[in-house]
Amino acid sequence: MRAIILAWEYPPRIIGDLAWQVQAQVERLRGKGLRMEVVTIGDWGYYVEERAPGLRITWVANPVSPQSTIITWIMGINAEVARVVADIFHSEPESLIIHSYDWHFTPAASALKKALNIPWIASIYSLEQQRSLNPNSPLSSCIRTIEWQMSRECDVILVNNEWMLSELRRNLPLEREGVRVLDPSSAGWEEEVLRLYQSLVAR
Repeated sequence: MRAIILAWEYPPRIIGDLAWQVQAQVERLRGKGLRMEVVTIGDWGYYVEERAPGLRITWVANPVSPQSTIITWIMGINAEVARVVADIFHSEPESLIIHSYDWHFTPAASALKKALNIPWIASIYSLEQQRSLNPNSPLSSCIRTIEWQMSRECDVILVNNEWMLSELRRNLPLEREGVRVLDPSSAGWEEEVLRLYQSLVAR
């Protein structure tokens, strides 16, 4: 089984703490023998790096510029991400699972799940309602709609703590089970995530 990690930042491209958190989680899962495919954004164009045994990183860039908003920028990136993951899917006859972080790659993950029947887990660290200084602006409303799509269409949502779970239930239309609280700083986090991956792939 291979896990495809979709994150909009990953070292050396660092926007905030998420880059380091994703990297640490990838290494912990790789330590359990899982093959990891990280697909992320690279400002230097398309590039594939075999960083370590069992870890391949594919950097994608937006083929269109300039962009008028973050939405048009992220949609262009999503087209490239979907292409890369489809290539991975067709490259080897092996079970795959998609694990995305926050809202940025929701369009690609949703399309890949529907087209290729790949299970999809979403880790949510923050919501637009929390981040935005003007959450009712057209831009924030668009991002919130993408977050709603993510909450409806992914198989499982992971959050770090009970507070984030309450925020999720307050801001998103969660009408089903499928939200797990798993603290990545806790011992045994990788075993729990690996079991979750295996259960989704086996369905």
